Amino acid sequence: RAAKLEEELKKKARYEKYREEQEKKARDVMYGEERKKKERAAKLEEDLKKNARNANYRDEHEKKAIDAKHMEEQKKRAKDAKREEEQKQKVKQWDSIYERLATHKNQTGTLDVKKDDDEELFEWIKRQKSILVLYFQNKPIPISIDQARKLTSLGFSQSRPGIIRASGIVDSSSVENLWNEVLGQLSAFKERFGSMTFNHISSSHPEYQRQRRLQNWVIDQRREYKHLRLGIPSNMTAERIQKLNAIGLDMDPRAHIQNHSWEERIEQLTSFVEEHGHCKIPLKHPQLGIFCSTMRQRYKEREEGKKISLSDEKMSQLIDLGFVFEAGKSPNLRSQKKMSWVERYGELL
Repeated sequence: RAAKLEEELKKKARYEKYREEQEKKARDVMYGEERKKKERAAKLEEDLKKNARNANYRDEHEKKAIDAKHMEEQKKRAKDAKREEEQKQKVKQWDSIYERLATHKNQTGTLDVKKDDDEELFEWIKRQKSILVLYFQNKPIPISIDQARKLTSLGFSQSRPGIIRASGIVDSSSVENLWNEVLGQLSAFKERFGSMTFNHISSSHPEYQRQRRLQNWVIDQRREYKHLRLGIPSNMTAERIQKLNAIGLDMDPRAHIQNHSWEERIEQLTSFVEEHGHCKIPLKHPQLGIFCSTMRQRYKEREEGKKISLSDEKMSQLIDLGFVFEAGKSPNLRSQKKMSWVERYGELL
């Protein structure tokens, strides 16, 4: 019995110990769950606080961005308004100076202004001419297209198509008046001398400078006429051509070379030699000048071995007349074949 009792006591003690262990485990589990709950609650609270802080930061940032945008828009509107006001002032000032120039033209008939008379208007015209150079080249300009058109309607134009400098912008009415003035001088020259042929005179001659200017002017008109026919930009107009034809100016004298036969040219040369005693035809001669220049060119090409229309027979006819094939040299009858010194000495004897 004692052993049985001892065994029961031991069994009871083991049971108590087991029960205590189970209770402890239960308590530990319960405490663990509570701790986890507290931790989850704390974390949730922290997340809520963090989200609230982020929301506040986002709201503040968005508010600052909106305020900055509004401020930038206000600055831009103010800047645009200032720029628009400045542009209006510039246009107003431009129109004011333009009206001064228009008044000047009505009073004087020209767009030319001297610096001593009105320096501000003088400098303004210089700037407008530089702008018009860009305008005629279809490039961007600092004034409006309407303003550029107002300048051209007032009389500013190109002296010739394709100009690239401000000096090429001129008063079209003044240029046309000057052109008509020179045309009148050429007409008076023709009435006085019977033709528009400019004979060679000494530089000391009182008529030298006047004839030189008229001659250069005629050369310019023929060049512009040639450019017009070739489709090259030119300031020659139909009205100018009519005026030049009206006074009898030959606009293309070289075109008449083909209108005369070889025999007619030789006959003209023979008449010249009989009248003057030599065959030194000046380039300015109205009938034979260009012809002789062409013959010298043909001779040069012949010497270079090129195939040309100047035959041996024609060469012989010109040599017989003492024709000068090389300008500036005396006429000679030298053979086309190269000769030795002894042969040349025999010729001299």
